[in-house]
Amino acid sequence: MSTSPKRIKFILFLIVFTDMMGFSLLFPLFPKTLEFFLLKGDDVLFRMFYSSANLLSFGGDTKYTFVLFGGILGSIYSFLQFIAAPVWGRLSDHSGRRAILLFTTLGNTLGYILWLFSSQFWMFVLSRVITGMMGGNLSVASAAMADQTDEKSRAAGMGFLGAGIGLGFVMGPLLGGISSQWTFLDFLYKEGSAVVFPASALFAILVSLLTVVLVFVFLPKTKPDVVPEKEIHPFLSLKKIESRNLVRISLLNLLFVLSFSGFEFVVNFFLSDTFQFSPKEIGFTFLYIGIIIILVQGGVVRRLSGKVSEKRISLYGAVLVVIGMGLLVVFGKDFTGLFVSLFFLALGSALVNPGLSSFASLESGKGDLGRSLGLFRSFGSLGRAVSPVVFSLLYFQKGPSLAFFVSFILLIGFGILLSTQKEKTT
Repeated sequence: MSTSPKRIKFILFLIVFTDMMGFSLLFPLFPKTLEFFLLKGDDVLFRMFYSSANLLSFGGDTKYTFVLFGGILGSIYSFLQFIAAPVWGRLSDHSGRRAILLFTTLGNTLGYILWLFSSQFWMFVLSRVITGMMGGNLSVASAAMADQTDEKSRAAGMGFLGAGIGLGFVMGPLLGGISSQWTFLDFLYKEGSAVVFPASALFAILVSLLTVVLVFVFLPKTKPDVVPEKEIHPFLSLKKIESRNLVRISLLNLLFVLSFSGFEFVVNFFLSDTFQFSPKEIGFTFLYIGIIIILVQGGVVRRLSGKVSEKRISLYGAVLVVIGMGLLVVFGKDFTGLFVSLFFLALGSALVNPGLSSFASLESGKGDLGRSLGLFRSFGSLGRAVSPVVFSLLYFQKGPSLAFFVSFILLIGFGILLSTQKEKTT
């Protein structure tokens, strides 16, 4: 069996695609799933979560309390990724990418099985905890991609990986909505031994098992020759990390993800409240965004790689997202203005994400890619953990204009700080 770099890159693309597709299947089902547990009304843990959301909403509209409740659950998932990403990345430096990816994808499968049989809320929360911890494996896939590229082609490799992630995020909700119409397992739900939409959970299990097969059959065993001995989680020794550039780039990733994922979280409600979009129309809006991201990361970034520096690629993206968010603040309530602003936002984010990932990978020492990219992605997960709660409170207490304006200011700050960031250290 051929293990050429090109073949391995394509397998990594398929791995992150199936991984993200399985993860995002739940997105369109999330509101109805929470309503399912609310109607049961017999779960102490659910009441504790719901009371916390109600407290944070300061007595706001009940439907907003429910959305904030979903945001808290999403924050837990991302916070666990923040904890796990550097650990999986570091372990992959020691044990090889394939071994850790096998473990985490099997763990994801276990989490989805638990989701299927989540007749009680604590079981559903536990399934999210497991999949959140295992979701940190993107740092391992990123490190595996970096293993297959040199410095000139690094951004192209990260862009290709980003296209797989983007495609998975686009297809997951679409297939989640389609699979929610399948009724062949509904007898399990009706008899109280499975969660609502059991066929969707089964589909997620099958997708995750496909990822396991791809890793086991096609990904070769690799293990770095030199592995520096460092703490398992770099947050325990941030001051000791040799590359201060890596820490600064990771902090830039935190700032970007905080501002951009905050926009992503509240724009769903903005589309519903301002334009009365149905869930299907919101889904097609995100399909529009996803297609732009996939085309840019799969094509434009590949052509820029090796010709334009990672910092400059990221800066181009920063300028575009600032333009897009500015247009959204000013013209967002106009239908045409909305889609023009979303075009710039999608285009810019499609450049920033692979550009920053490649920028961070170039700051890694020999045998240290997993740890470095784990640190980078864990900062992003921390931003994604904070943003749903912060931006939903801004949106529901002060309105969409202020929420988008705060994101706009944060993105300007990100662009300014990125422009002052030094290139690769020696």
